[in-house]
Amino acid sequence: MTQLLKKTLCLYLTWALVFFSIPVKILPQNPDKIPVAILDLEGRGISALEAATLTDRLRSEMVTVGAFVVVERGQMEMLLEEQGFQQTGCTSAECAVEVGKLLGVQKMVTGSIGKLGALYTVDARMFDVQTGEIERVSKREHRGGIEGLIDLLGVVTKDLAGIEEEPEEIAAVEPAKVEKPKKKGSNLFKWIGVLAVAGGGAAYYLSTQDEAAAGDLPVPPDPPTGP
Repeated sequence: MTQLLKKTLCLYLTWALVFFSIPVKILPQNPDKIPVAILDLEGRGISALEAATLTDRLRSEMVTVGAFVVVERGQMEMLLEEQGFQQTGCTSAECAVEVGKLLGVQKMVTGSIGKLGALYTVDARMFDVQTGEIERVSKREHRGGIEGLIDLLGVVTKDLAGIEEEPEEIAAVEPAKVEKPKKKGSNLFKWIGVLAVAGGGAAYYLSTQDEAAAGDLPVPPDPPTGP
């Protein structure tokens, strides 16, 4: 009886080991949507917390665009831990493809967010898990505060989905040009200056005409001298 119990227990453990060693397949809710997972964007010049926050925003934008089924961060971390895989430092194409196979998705997205002075750059790449090839690339820039990257990630998402963005969407992520306010009375001073210059020129012209007229008068003869 004890031997039978041991054999049954070993059989269950064997099946459990086989079951958990099979990569988990994440099936799309809609066959028209592509299963995709997003690795944390690498922060270059920004903090890890900021990079993680912006990555979460990218995931939300990928869901909103309606072309993808996106694996949530918590679900992805749980599945990778079950497989004994650490995604920390996973930035290469080979690593992204390996993660995609473990998660059972069709596409993987990886990239970085960098800062150069006041300029932020977002580079995102989408890989095909089966072939390992880069299918789409998005390279966008933003000059201004880091909060401006929130709107920029919406444009990046459309790049990865192959959707052409509208011109007003591009204008929305570009910092507006600040025009200097005009000083009150500037036009009045301008016209006063013009009138002053014109008046001075007219006075000079009249004075030269008077001198020329005076030079054209006949010179009176010398008075007669005595006998």
